[in-house]
Amino acid sequence: MGMPSASRDPHIKGAKVSILKNKKGEPRRRMPKRPIIGVDATTLQKESAIYLKERNRAMRLKRMREEMLLALERDRLIEKELVIRQLSYLMIAMRQKILTIPSSTGNRFGDRDVPMREVVAYLQKKVHEVLTELSRLPECVEPDWLKRLEEE
Repeated sequence: MGMPSASRDPHIKGAKVSILKNKKGEPRRRMPKRPIIGVDATTLQKESAIYLKERNRAMRLKRMREEMLLALERDRLIEKELVIRQLSYLMIAMRQKILTIPSSTGNRFGDRDVPMREVVAYLQKKVHEVLTELSRLPECVEPDWLKRLEEE
């Protein structure tokens, strides 16, 4: 196999090389490469920094999008509305438990003259009870918790 002729494309058997022509029908000549005018080192450095920041921002966005899609495929991504409902449920329950502490303390001690240690010990006990109850509360993070809550 010899050298391909000037009128044939060497990569495709039997194909002709297309030569671009100018308005006169002559083969078009390549323009000579010209240097970029008016770019000094500081301008080039500033433009490079801008380019790098934009590229890094785009790459970060692409990575975050891919991570989100991966989490969605693995069923580890939940809707914002559901998260807000879960958080509201937890906060309401926590608020109700904490608000009962002063009234239960008042009921316990009333107008009696009680040593401060006894009051502090009782309050610590109540706070620990409330926190223990709250630690068992995240039933709302289980699947279909909202349907079960509506059924009750």
